[in-house]
Amino acid sequence: MSRLRIHEKEGLLPEQVNPEVWPTVDEQSLSETSRDIYNRRREAVIMYFKREADLTEIKEKTGVDEQSVRRLIKRCMSLDGHGTIWGFRALIPQKKVKKYELNPLNTARNETRKSGEFNLLLAKYPDIKDLIDDLYLGRNRRTLEPAMKPKSIHKKLIEECRKKEIPLSAYPFNTKHMGYKALQRYLNRLAYLYFGKAVSRFGHDAEQKARHTGEGEQNHPSTIPPYQKIQFDAHRIDGFFAVKIKTPEGDEVTKVLDRFWILTIIDVATRNILGYSISLSKEYSASDVMHCIRNAILPHEKLQLTIPGLTYHEIGGFPSEIYSATQWAVWDVICFDNAKSHVANLVKDRLKNLIGCFTNLGPVDLPMRRGIIERFFKILEEMGFHRLPNTTGSNPDDPRRKDPEESAIKFDISYDHLKELIDVMISNYNGSPHGGIYHQTPLELLGKRLDQGLLPRQLEERMRSEVLFMQTTIKRTVRGSIASGKKPYVHYEGVEYRNEKLTNSAHLIGQDLILHVNVDDLRTIKAFLADGSELGYLTAVGKWSITPHSLQTRKAINSLVLRKLIHYTTWDDPVFVYTEYLMKNASKGKRGATNKVTHVQETAQSKRKRVNVPEGETQALESAAKHNESLEKARELSNKSQNEAELDRYEKMMKQFKTQSL
Repeated sequence: MSRLRIHEKEGLLPEQVNPEVWPTVDEQSLSETSRDIYNRRREAVIMYFKREADLTEIKEKTGVDEQSVRRLIKRCMSLDGHGTIWGFRALIPQKKVKKYELNPLNTARNETRKSGEFNLLLAKYPDIKDLIDDLYLGRNRRTLEPAMKPKSIHKKLIEECRKKEIPLSAYPFNTKHMGYKALQRYLNRLAYLYFGKAVSRFGHDAEQKARHTGEGEQNHPSTIPPYQKIQFDAHRIDGFFAVKIKTPEGDEVTKVLDRFWILTIIDVATRNILGYSISLSKEYSASDVMHCIRNAILPHEKLQLTIPGLTYHEIGGFPSEIYSATQWAVWDVICFDNAKSHVANLVKDRLKNLIGCFTNLGPVDLPMRRGIIERFFKILEEMGFHRLPNTTGSNPDDPRRKDPEESAIKFDISYDHLKELIDVMISNYNGSPHGGIYHQTPLELLGKRLDQGLLPRQLEERMRSEVLFMQTTIKRTVRGSIASGKKPYVHYEGVEYRNEKLTNSAHLIGQDLILHVNVDDLRTIKAFLADGSELGYLTAVGKWSITPHSLQTRKAINSLVLRKLIHYTTWDDPVFVYTEYLMKNASKGKRGATNKVTHVQETAQSKRKRVNVPEGETQALESAAKHNESLEKARELSNKSQNEAELDRYEKMMKQFKTQSL
């Protein structure tokens, strides 16, 4: 008892010599035999620390001899791989607390066993270890291969061993697989050691999750009031759909659309889908985002279904159909990522000045930050599109993918069918029990919250016009010249705009006008003077005022004209010329042309009645239509009189010719 005990030596950490802070053991998880051994060891260690008895007495009481007591205490005070005291965990029978290391000087070892040989090789040749680590983790540009397989790494290992002139009688050449099994075990340990880097070998999604999830504590306070916070995102539909178009020769052909997007808005508090839109473009734009926002706020109307057997569930629907308090309802916060179309000026301006909400911009390509809407997309695919014969599945190797393009044509699964299908699926989703809200339906939960007085904010009456959702503001200078006699006009995207008031206001030449542009329909533009006074609606000149067309379509037409791929005269409708060009490309199978021609036709031939269209815009369009109609009649009369005059001249010439012949 007079000798200095192990835990009383200098240089030890306070937690190493204090068994009260050591990690403990769940004794009940041990077998009966192991538990008995563990308890006796634990009692011996504690008695030693408390100086309650000498080693002889400890042995008599616990059965643990003097040498074992010292060995066990050293095990308990050692540190594990994470730098934590082993503590009582080291007393568990058969517990390994020290990594095995081969002692090459031990002459008594079994030569047939190769345990520890691989680690000894790496310790002897650290450059080989660095090579293996770099190849597996993709570091230091040792290889251009994105994720080198263990077999290839083993090949490099053997090449390096031969360069080192390791004898064939030495490790790894003296084993059956030349150290391949040991290399596999080492790579597995390496993957766990460098978890964040190793997950990149398993794809982008795994890498993203490893980087941005599972760290820190979750801090997402519950959202209770409906429409307080919404999430927005887009998803490319996993399926191909057919569409019938007419060729310039008048033939009807069936073409397959390229995959396109569905954009949706979901209410975080109640999981209701408030609205959606479909974008046929390769990448959706700011206009598509605003279409989705507009559809979520305007009162929703059910579609007329044409697919046999497809019906709306009675308990489903969109919130604005069921509860009048949610018609024209707007939200306080919208969550989406930093995608280019989300931060466009049009979107930022409308969210701030029309809807009056805050934006919560999350990082791009991190779907886990908007888990609610990502979960909805997964449900939409699994319960809907992946069950169709035209599905592309989740990936090219998905067994559900069986010639989706041919199936779309064979079963005549058209774009119109898709629109009906999406509307019904979302309507039914809102009426289906949801696990995230305690198996209530989203509409049921919304009804409860509304009954509690949690009414959403509604858009002001004066702002309830569909046109305002697609409006952007720009400045343009009034053009014109007294010298040349050209009356005042403004120029926007390659087209002149004017109205009677502007035409008679030559004093405005050279001054700036503020223009409110509806990017969804460029036939008219609302103009204001610099002091804010309204100048009325300006109309696009010529045939540009006939067919509705978006800013996207206008830019596409201008681009083709600039490249001399299409040409139109004053008497031609540019949108028709553009459509004819797209139809030619679509009939030739050019990629994306079918989507574009469908988009143009959808815009031009939309039968949906727009909500609260301003009276001035309607009058301007009617006036422009009458003007074009008059010009068309005048042109017909001119052509008719010209033809008659030519006929008269021809007949006179014929009479003269016959007279001379006679």
